[in-house]
Amino acid sequence: MANNRRRFLKVCGSSIAGGVFASPALLEAVADEGVKPKASTRIGFIADVHQDIMHDGVVRLKKFIAAMNDRKVDMIVNLGDFCVPHSRNDPFLATWKTFTGPRFHVIGNHDTDEGFTREQVVDRYEMPSRYYSADVAGLHVVVLDANDPDGKTKRYPMFIAADQLEWLRKDLHETTRPTVVCVHQPIDSFDKWVINAGEVRSILRSAKTERGSPKVVAVFSGHAHLDYVTTSDEIPHVQINSASYAWVGIDHANYSEEITNQRPRLRKACPYAEPLWAVATLDFERGELRLEGRESQWVGSDPWELGIDEDKYQRSRELSRPAIRNITTRLG
Repeated sequence: MANNRRRFLKVCGSSIAGGVFASPALLEAVADEGVKPKASTRIGFIADVHQDIMHDGVVRLKKFIAAMNDRKVDMIVNLGDFCVPHSRNDPFLATWKTFTGPRFHVIGNHDTDEGFTREQVVDRYEMPSRYYSADVAGLHVVVLDANDPDGKTKRYPMFIAADQLEWLRKDLHETTRPTVVCVHQPIDSFDKWVINAGEVRSILRSAKTERGSPKVVAVFSGHAHLDYVTTSDEIPHVQINSASYAWVGIDHANYSEEITNQRPRLRKACPYAEPLWAVATLDFERGELRLEGRESQWVGSDPWELGIDEDKYQRSRELSRPAIRNITTRLG
C-alpha cells in the first residue's frame, strides 16, 4: 500500500444490453445513431455534488446543466454521490432533467445514506437498473455499480460482484462500438477504492475489437474528490473531481453560521466557491481524449491550513485542489 500511495501522489494532473430493461424515456434518449462513432463525441461529467451536504447543490447543478445545454454536448453523466432518494431532493432531480439530451446516472456510495437502498435510488433516479449499458452518439456507454457487498467490508461496500462481472464480460463481447465505462469508485491501478478493481480491469483489457485494439477507450469515475488522469493497460482512467468540496473531517468555519447550522456536515468540508465539472471530447480522428475542466477557489481555509492528515485522506496539494485541469491523452 505504501508503494501504491507513492505512485498515486506522483500522478499528474439506447439499446439496453445484458437483459437490463430501460424506461421508455431512456430508450428515446439513446436511440441508435449507427455503429460508426462520430468524428468527435463530447460528454459532460459532474461528480460528487453531495446535495445532502451542500446548501447550494441545486444552484451548482443548474450551472452545470446550463453550460452543457449551451455547449450542446452529446450526453451528460452524473458519476455518483448525487443525492439520497428522498422526496426533499425532487427539485434537485428535476433540475437534472432540464438537460435536453441523453442523461446517465451512476450510483455512488453516499446515494444510499439515511438507510435508503440501491433499488430505491434506481427508482427515484429513473435508472434502468443498478448497472446497465446503452448505445448513443456512436458510443457504447457502460455504467457499473461498485457498491456490491463483499461480506467483509464493515462500512461502505466497494466491490463488483460475480454476477455483474459476468454481465460486463458478455456486454463487452457483444458490442461492436468503442466503449466508455462510468463507475463511481475508481477502478484504476492504485487499487484503493474497489477491492477487486484488478479483476474488472482484466475484463476491460480482454475486450478487443476484430483488429485487436481495445474496445474500451476510456474509464471515468468520481468518489475520490481528486484531480488526476492515469493509464492502465493503455486505457485512460479519468478521475473527475467533486463538484463541491474536499472532505477533511476537521470542524472549521467556511460558510456563515446560519448555513452551517442548517448543513452541519459542511463544517468538515473544504468547499469550492464555484462548482466543478468537465467536458470530455473523444476525438476518434486524432485518437485523443481531451478533458476540459474548471478552476475555482477554496471557501475559507484549505486542507493544509487545517493540518489535514494526508495519509488518512489521500490528499496532496497536487491532486486535491479546487480545480479540474485540462488534459490531452490518448484514447484506449
